[in-house]
Amino acid sequence: MKKNIFNVAIVGLGHIGKLHSEIINSMTNAKVVAIVDTYPIKTNLPVFLSIKECNISHPEIDMYVIATPNGYHYQQAKEVLESGKNVLVEKPIALHKEQVKELITLSHKHNVRVFTSLQLRFSPVINYVKKLYENNLLGNLYLVTVECFWNRNTTYYEKNSWHGTKEIDGGVLFTQFSHFIDIMFYLLGSLELVNNKTENFSHQNCIEFPDTGILQFKSGKTWGNMVYTISTYEKNFESSITLIAEKGTIKIGGQYMNQLLYHNVENIDPVEIECNTNKFHKNLYEDIILSLDKNTPSIADAENAAEIIGFIEKTTS
Repeated sequence: MKKNIFNVAIVGLGHIGKLHSEIINSMTNAKVVAIVDTYPIKTNLPVFLSIKECNISHPEIDMYVIATPNGYHYQQAKEVLESGKNVLVEKPIALHKEQVKELITLSHKHNVRVFTSLQLRFSPVINYVKKLYENNLLGNLYLVTVECFWNRNTTYYEKNSWHGTKEIDGGVLFTQFSHFIDIMFYLLGSLELVNNKTENFSHQNCIEFPDTGILQFKSGKTWGNMVYTISTYEKNFESSITLIAEKGTIKIGGQYMNQLLYHNVENIDPVEIECNTNKFHKNLYEDIILSLDKNTPSIADAENAAEIIGFIEKTTS
């Protein structure tokens, strides 16, 4: 794929699709050349009602970006792969682990790549903590706690008919909090679900799944728990990950895991980490384009997401 410009088509030009479009068009080596959408939209780009029509008119497309509602991701990604094109799928890549595995198999069959949006893996704060852990500077990791206290009110669910449905939305761990579970896998390598409790406290009339949960997991000898809700009063309150280890305690926070909130590590002074969240998606595209050009693995490879989807799927069954 050695060429000057990386051509992209976006499927679904909603809020997330527009974000991808802005990021791509800000790059010197990539551009959006077409849109696939069934809704009337305002754009200077050619718009097609189907991926098939877009492929016929724009054979130069290098990759499609799937930015439609969750429940459509698998089928649309499958269509792109079967057409012989690379695809980047917004999170979650699918709602079932077996679907992710099928997409990976299809990508190998058609000699193309399937990626998904794991952009928080590019957070300098996350990678600082990962380096400490992997270099054994924290010693044994005893406990990890994830807290996500957000607000998603009735108005949010009324804006789009698919929000809140089990079949298309999938649940809050898919739509709101999958990035935080991904970071657990990124830091720890694997997770085993031990216990899971859920409840729908304040969204009985607008969603088909729980709005709150407490789950426990293990990774080797490390214990962990995640407490999450979309029922926080009036507005988002907290997103954080705390690590309790043999040689230190660390807390990171922010919706994009871009803040080092607490740092007490043996023989290591607290550090200032520059963390521009606007770069995360751009880093994602740079990593994908480089991996295609060099035929090397990418952080965004779907292989990195299969176990994440499987873990979330267990919490919703």
